[in-house]
Amino acid sequence: MQEVRRLYPFFPAVAARVKSDFEWRGYRFSKGYRVLLDLYGTNTDARSWDAPQEFRPERFHDREVTPYDFIPQGGGDHHRNHRCPGEWIAISQMKAFCSFFVNAIDYEVPDQDLDLETEELPPMPKSRFIMRNVRRRQ
Repeated sequence: MQEVRRLYPFFPAVAARVKSDFEWRGYRFSKGYRVLLDLYGTNTDARSWDAPQEFRPERFHDREVTPYDFIPQGGGDHHRNHRCPGEWIAISQMKAFCSFFVNAIDYEVPDQDLDLETEELPPMPKSRFIMRNVRRRQ
């Protein structure tokens, strides 16, 4: 689930307002300015991730996840920063849906265009996701 969330965050970025003036790496941030946190860019930054564009579910087996290098739903701490408090609910829902698709039903997936429409939020595959001959597993 974590690798899916890393490569395909629900939103590519989140917005916030600067609470107080500060400077960071030569950039001035003034109170009240709107800023964007690039979720996708952070989750695929080569300084933090080996082969960042490759889908490798095993990368999370031994990885210590920090609040700032893996931010599929905002960065920092849920109680103090701009991180979604519903993140754990999203993970449990993803696990339940994955289990359903793997263990409860059979289906066919025809050839289709799964490239993401990045102009939409959330980004959706161009073909959406087409399933055929869906049936409950016996």
